[in-house]
This record gives sequence, C-alpha cells and structure tokens, in this order.
Amino acid sequence: MAFSKQLSAKKRKTIININGKIIPPEKLIEQANVSVFDRSFLYGDSLYEVVRTYEGKPFRLKEHLLRMEKSAALCQMKLSQGIKVYEREMLKSIAAYRAQPGKKNEDVYVRIVVSRGSGKIGFGLKNLESECLYVIMVEPISMFPNPPFGKGLNLQVSKRLRNHPKAVDPAMKSGNYLNNLLSYLTAADAGYDDALLPDQQGFITEGTTFNIFYVKRGIVATPPLDVGILDGVTRRAIINLCVELGIPCREVRFPKEYLYEADEVFASSSLKEVLPVMNLDGKKINGGKIGTISVTLKAAFEDLVKNELKLNK
Repeated sequence: MAFSKQLSAKKRKTIININGKIIPPEKLIEQANVSVFDRSFLYGDSLYEVVRTYEGKPFRLKEHLLRMEKSAALCQMKLSQGIKVYEREMLKSIAAYRAQPGKKNEDVYVRIVVSRGSGKIGFGLKNLESECLYVIMVEPISMFPNPPFGKGLNLQVSKRLRNHPKAVDPAMKSGNYLNNLLSYLTAADAGYDDALLPDQQGFITEGTTFNIFYVKRGIVATPPLDVGILDGVTRRAIINLCVELGIPCREVRFPKEYLYEADEVFASSSLKEVLPVMNLDGKKINGGKIGTISVTLKAAFEDLVKNELKLNK
C-alpha cells in the first residue's frame, strides 16, 4: 500500500514515521509504504491511539499510550517496542512537523497505529515474519474540524448495535472499526453529523469516536465502562472535573429516551473536547439551548489543559 497522489499529502505537509523513520511530505508517495501482507490490512489486526497538541504539546500522551498497552493485552498482542519508544517517536514526529516552514505555531492531530506485523496469510501467529510495525501520522488539526460550540452536534441513534464486549471488546482501541464506520456512514447519509450506538438491551454506549454525557436536574450521567465502551481519556478528565467542581456525576445505563428528555447532552473526545449535542434523532435538546453545565465543563477543561501543559494562552 502506498500514498495515492490523490491524497495531496504533500500540500498538507503530512509527516509519516514508520518504525522510527521520518518520511517528509515530498517522499510520501515513494516511501510511505506498508506491505499488503501486513495484518492490519488483511485482518484489521492493529491498535491505535489519537492525541492532539496545544501549542505543540500533546495532551496526556502517556495516558493514551498506557491505554494502548492495555489494548494490546486485550487482543493478545505482544508489543515489539515499549511505550517509551512510541512516546519518543511521537514527540519526534510532532517536532518534525513543526520544523517545516510556516508550521511552527500550528497544532496537530497525531495518530499512532501498531500492527501485529506481516507474514504469510493465515490467523496463526506462526505465520508472522516480522515484529510489530508502528506508523505515526501527523496532520494539521484543521483537517478535523468540529461544529462550533454554539452550534453543537446533530446526532442519530444508530440502528446498528455496538459490538458486544464478549465479541470485539470496545475497551480495546483496535483498527477493527467497521461497526463504528458503518454507523457513521448511515447517519451521514441521513444528514446527521454522527451517530450514537446502543447495546443489545437498548442502552446507549458511546458515539462512533466519542463518549457521551447527559445532564438532568443538575446531575451529570454517562454510561459505565462495563456497558461496552472505551475508557476515554477526555471522559475520565471530565468525570474528575465534576468531582472537583462539586457537580454530581453518575455512571449509569440509560436508554435513548433519557437523552431526548435531558436538560443537556454533550460529547467528549480528544478532538471534540466538550461539545454540546443540540439535536438527537431530529429532536431538539433543551429547546436547542446550550446548558450551563456544558459551558462550565468546557471552560474547566480548557483551564485544565492550560495548567497541565503550562500554556502561554
């Protein structure tokens, strides 16, 4: 597999790091290659994490990589490199992006993908002929826009069910993402921004790439991990902020009807941070008004990032 010229990666000044080798934008088409026998291509047999930077500093990078280590254990993948290597190489890749002309002050999206490796076709580990392959991609954060905070998200509750934890465990952030992708495509075709996935009992789990919260009578609620969701880094930060701010927060199962009747609903992720949901299945949340707790948590999260990364803003 190679970068297609149609991707215009050169124009975006994308930086790719394959197993520690930085590939500059002008060499992507020739050198950014992964074997067709790689298990990430053949079976979706890979893990990934995404972080974003603020003033060039990645937020909670170690926390993301520790989660990837847990994901590796869940999918019986023995990482060929330690997470300290991944951290070093991700920081090196960010620096390479910012070293380009005109990119010093541009914040980025950083994605690391770790494949089990490549070899003969077949599931057996004896077919492997290489160690784990890792690829790091650095793109401008502007390539991944969200609706403005004041506009919020327009979501659909998918008819497609979330993977059962005893099938492909959603707690494992793997490259096997077809469940989420198809839910997103169905929602997008219907004019929605994205989708929420229910479980087999009809309880809401999470969005395709984000966690979900709602507020009722001043109490914040979010699905528990054991309903079958990813342990979101931003989700965890928001729960801790609720504790610090004295806002009651509960981890409980709930059906989609609770969201229709909520005073506020908001999504959380590394890229979305705290983003209100204004419409769900064509129904306005709280008359289409942004709630005060969403505003409070958005500001608190921004302060957390500034203080933790010691930003100048």
